[in-house]
Amino acid sequence: MSTAYVARLHRIGRWWAVDVPDLDIHTQCRTLDEAEDMARDAIAQAIGIPPDTITVDLVVPEFASLLQCVLEAKRHRAAADAAEQQAIADAARTLVEELRVSQGDACRLLGLSHQDVSHLSPARASTDARPWQLGPPSTPSTPDLTPGSGIRGDMSQLSKGRQPQRQRPALTSGSPRQASFSRPGWAIAEDDV
Repeated sequence: MSTAYVARLHRIGRWWAVDVPDLDIHTQCRTLDEAEDMARDAIAQAIGIPPDTITVDLVVPEFASLLQCVLEAKRHRAAADAAEQQAIADAARTLVEELRVSQGDACRLLGLSHQDVSHLSPARASTDARPWQLGPPSTPSTPDLTPGSGIRGDMSQLSKGRQPQRQRPALTSGSPRQASFSRPGWAIAEDDV
């Protein structure tokens, strides 16, 4: 069970006077850091409950108007920060999901890190969830497992639902194939050296 009280503070020279009007308690301290603990201990002693069950709100009436301006400015800043975060999140989602801009380009446009943009908008996935296949699409028929058909005759792969892997065709000549190199149009001959 927590009990809440208001403690009013006012300066007396280099000291702070701490008053708890509800219980008619008065104490003093050197710094504001000590004020809450002093008030809590005085309240606990007066009403006979443990200090850790008491909540104390400190009020400084002589500085209220000055501090009110600061609190108002902090509220405005918090509202502006929230509006900025919402605008950034909306822009990141729109750029990546609707306008199909890459996350890297969205980072550059918004001035954010890649991690920030990836948290705001998930990576764009392909609409086709099937794995890429190189070559003609395979037919759902049973593969030819006769020797020399170019397919490894491993029935365990078929029983596990995997397609058997095709063997690479053997080279017809005894020498290894040379990679063909064609220089792009903008390259010059000295680049090869």
